[in-house]
Amino acid sequence: MTAAVFLGSTFVDLERHRALIRDAITRLEQNSKAMEFFGALPETPKEECLRLVRSANLYVGVFGMRYGHIDEASGKSLTQLEYEEAHAIRLPSLIYVMDENAHAVLPKYVDTGVSADNLQRFKQQLKDRHVVNFFSSPEDLASRVTQDLVRLLGAIATAPTAQVLSQLAANTIKRHPLTAPRFEFLRSKVERLFPPSVPDVILREA
Repeated sequence: MTAAVFLGSTFVDLERHRALIRDAITRLEQNSKAMEFFGALPETPKEECLRLVRSANLYVGVFGMRYGHIDEASGKSLTQLEYEEAHAIRLPSLIYVMDENAHAVLPKYVDTGVSADNLQRFKQQLKDRHVVNFFSSPEDLASRVTQDLVRLLGAIATAPTAQVLSQLAANTIKRHPLTAPRFEFLRSKVERLFPPSVPDVILREA
């Protein structure tokens, strides 16, 4: 399997980090999707970022000491919007946060005031949702990302394919017809995954 890996982070302060991660992705014979490759595109940076997230198979988020460029419509940084898009579509995600006690950083790359407060809240949200890795240098980060990607790609490669899953589902239905009680039970287990407006006929097929 060749995966498309979206790399999300602020840019200027983490430029070397991003370059080393892109190199690592290439060495693993995977494809990277990142802002460096935008070029001349018809949409706004926000729209292009979110489009690339949706076209990816994996998300790698790297967070330093800057919150990033603010989107006026949402009041959030583009980096946070990228992460939220990946989370919304349930992309497998690897999250890396700078170790503030070990990583050298220039003062001009450290946010203060409102941006620092927003960044702190965002990082706490990441820690609440994920097992976060901390990095102490660009090289340390690249090494961690490489190891984690190898493990994650291996897990994905051994997962059942859509064809296998559909065959399992067909065989299961033959042995265990979807009776009304079974349907009600299953719907109670999965209804949070679907909008309330989805009709029962669609849920039965699913």
